[in-house]
Amino acid sequence: MPLVTRSALSFLLIVCFTFGLAVAAAAQEEAASSQESRNLAQDQGTAPYRSLRCATPANPQGLHFECVGKPFDALTETLTKDFGEYRTALAKLGITATHSYTAQFMGSVSGGRSQGFTYAGTLVDLVSWDLNKFLGAPGLSFNVGASYASGRDLSMEHIGNVFMVQSAFNGKGNVNLQQMYLQQQFLSGALTVALGRLAPANTFATMPVLNNYLSGGISSVPASLGINDSAFALSPPGVEWGAQVIYNFTPIIQVGAGMFNTNPSAAAGKDNGVNFAFQQGNTGVLTVAQASYLHNQAPGNAGLPGEYTIGGLYNSNNFSSLSSPSGSVSNNYSLYAMFQQMVYRDPGPGGQKGLTVWGEAAISPKPSVSSMPYFLGGGLSYQGLIPGRGSDLASIGALYGSFSGYIPQTSGEAVIEVNYQITLTPWLSITPDFQYVMKPSGNSAIRNAAALGFQLAVTF
Repeated sequence: MPLVTRSALSFLLIVCFTFGLAVAAAAQEEAASSQESRNLAQDQGTAPYRSLRCATPANPQGLHFECVGKPFDALTETLTKDFGEYRTALAKLGITATHSYTAQFMGSVSGGRSQGFTYAGTLVDLVSWDLNKFLGAPGLSFNVGASYASGRDLSMEHIGNVFMVQSAFNGKGNVNLQQMYLQQQFLSGALTVALGRLAPANTFATMPVLNNYLSGGISSVPASLGINDSAFALSPPGVEWGAQVIYNFTPIIQVGAGMFNTNPSAAAGKDNGVNFAFQQGNTGVLTVAQASYLHNQAPGNAGLPGEYTIGGLYNSNNFSSLSSPSGSVSNNYSLYAMFQQMVYRDPGPGGQKGLTVWGEAAISPKPSVSSMPYFLGGGLSYQGLIPGRGSDLASIGALYGSFSGYIPQTSGEAVIEVNYQITLTPWLSITPDFQYVMKPSGNSAIRNAAALGFQLAVTF
């Protein structure tokens, strides 16, 4: 076995063992803090918020748009707890602050272009300010986020594949301003309107189960949508000027639409996220619309929860032509469909333990513009697979993307991922992960690659 492989595996084992010991004592403290947590919630006038989409509102990493600012149990879900009563003081001003750090340590142990080991990490901070207490404006809030990116990209440096092995990688040593927007709720919260610096992929074409994976091809949107249109940005690292509306017709039917700028620099997170220009070689706007059926997600529903979504995006910008490199093509569009459905619950109604299946498909029918016209993905995720480990998650997923016929000597890339999230406390998890990449970048000249590593996730 190559020296770099032995070193990487040894490092993974040492870190996992060290954190396991360090957290054992902390886990015992969580039980003793339950009464203190209830007292804090009472002081804040809030109660922890739970739904399929907002399972962990204390963690801003991968947080769905509608979960921002929701109350959570600070004393059990965060490492810093009330941190000298700072959360209590902020809550009196209507401010909710969340922080998380996600690190992914991955090594290419065989195949690809070369073998190697990299670390990629992201620190995310998010502040939501309920302006009702300050301005007397019910339903109005101001939300702003920031991130710090560090590390290197294993896919780019060693494997040579398109679906990034480390979804946590979004830059090298960059402090970036992230989403920054005003949000107004109407009709008792059924209608939400947001305006400002937004990331379309934090609201559209995403499902909660996708956050259980490390591969950038799965987590947390179908990767082809961003590959074909960079304006469909994910935060971190990128944002766009835009406006979006989410409306719940009923507790089970939700529709959403948004209109966003198409600045490629902003979408890539350049200039530390403070590139506020509308036009930098781009024209037109990105329009996104989707409809979702939220099955058994209404309060009081005892059935197996699920989510079914269809949507599409249309970009009126001009794009470089893949069929004629010196030419350009006007507009591009994509359609997508996705679902997740719990199919087995253990031990009975109301529990979170059980098996969830999911699937997704995306099509971008203009191969002269879209480098990946077709995308498919699916998998299984089981919470509480091992007796006595009710919060752990075991997941397997697979995805495939085919490349445009105008890209020579390519066909399609496929990835299989298997992982097991060990939930040590509500605020700390370690996820050993294995990914197998077939035909990296659709190029048969690059050997199939195996990547092994783990993710460390902390909510502060």
